Amino acid sequence: MSIAINNMSYKKVIFFLLLILWNHTVHAQNSLSLTLEEAMAMAVANHTQSQMARSLIDESMANQRLQQAQLLPNLSLSAYQLRESVNLRAQGFNLQGFPVLIGPFNSFASSVNLSQKVFDLSLWNNLKASQWITQETELKAQSTFQQVAANAAYAYINLLRARAELKTAEANYHLAEELETLSTDQKKQGISTGVDVVRAQTQTTQYQYDLRAMESLVDDSQTKLKRALGIDLDTPIIQTETLTTLNTPIPDLAESILDAKQSRPELLASKALMSARESVLQAKKDAFLPSVEVRGAVGPSGVTPVINDYHVYSVGVFLSMPLWNGGATQAEENIAFSELHQAKLQLADIEAQVDEDVRIAYNALRTTHDEVIHAQKNLQLATTLMNQSGDRYRNGVADNLEVVNAQTTIAQARSQLDNALASEHIAWINFDLARGKIRYSEHDTGQSNHE
Repeated sequence: MSIAINNMSYKKVIFFLLLILWNHTVHAQNSLSLTLEEAMAMAVANHTQSQMARSLIDESMANQRLQQAQLLPNLSLSAYQLRESVNLRAQGFNLQGFPVLIGPFNSFASSVNLSQKVFDLSLWNNLKASQWITQETELKAQSTFQQVAANAAYAYINLLRARAELKTAEANYHLAEELETLSTDQKKQGISTGVDVVRAQTQTTQYQYDLRAMESLVDDSQTKLKRALGIDLDTPIIQTETLTTLNTPIPDLAESILDAKQSRPELLASKALMSARESVLQAKKDAFLPSVEVRGAVGPSGVTPVINDYHVYSVGVFLSMPLWNGGATQAEENIAFSELHQAKLQLADIEAQVDEDVRIAYNALRTTHDEVIHAQKNLQLATTLMNQSGDRYRNGVADNLEVVNAQTTIAQARSQLDNALASEHIAWINFDLARGKIRYSEHDTGQSNHE
């Protein structure tokens, strides 16, 4: 009986182990492994803002085709079969001996009608304006894609920072536990006092608190990254990159500003908008000019489709020129002139903003680069201080207050280095964004590549 029970217990253990292994396998299969490059590309592909930008491009292209259609041939078909009678007196005829009513009689006509604008400068300039608007929309979409990619990069790096801070918190906690154990042992040996033990326990509790806070920060950072990627918030994410020192040389400031003025999509979009406003203004001015249109029609005409059926046609050239419409055309021209002036002001403001963005990002990049160097040196010194303080305490030369202070110093140095590395990565993202150099797809070199 006992053997049967043992076998049953053994089978249960095997079953639960297999269940745990299966859950782990499913979890691993559903996890999403991402590099920084892949995260940026995924955000651009999935995020709502990117989808809206693509929709605006489609809408702009449809408007362009609508303007183009007004300059293309217009072909239509018309037909009618009519039975009617005519009152001659209603037409102004009152002749003696003629009947008042004529009919009823049948009439039939069918024709293919063609019209074509031959000369209309206003329509041509409206078409040019729609082409510039399409280009502006595409450039604005590029700006949106770059911002979405940058936001994903921020979230990715912040998650790396949070995980690095979590590792730092774990290291600080384990170091505090070692000090607490050492203080307890030395108190038993009569070397340390109860104050030393309580001080060590307080430090351990504090680092345990910090560890829990970092675990929460990692969870929050993961959620923010998933939101930035536009994916399900229950999807586990595995980051395949870590925070490392960047050795990329920093470009010259003047070259960076010039590069930004040639590449920044917001600036290029503003220039396209100004060109569109110029075309609209010219279209309003050309509205005073005559327009020429050719029209033609051909088809059968008769009593019915089979009685007295003859083919007839008409063709002609029509000229139209506005003379006076209550000042509406002049008012539209004034509106277009005002919109052009606003576009010029907006362009000047964006140029100044681009200059400012590059300068601020450049300064932040240099600052964070220096901060990484100082943080690395500070961590080395803090590690040396920790080792020396620990040796002094073990040898009974000093109490553990010196070790606790050294622990605090090394904890701050570790956190400082984590933040400095993350800040340098974010500074590069901001610098690339300020220059319009964020890359977010394989066809676009894949990532923010710090040109």
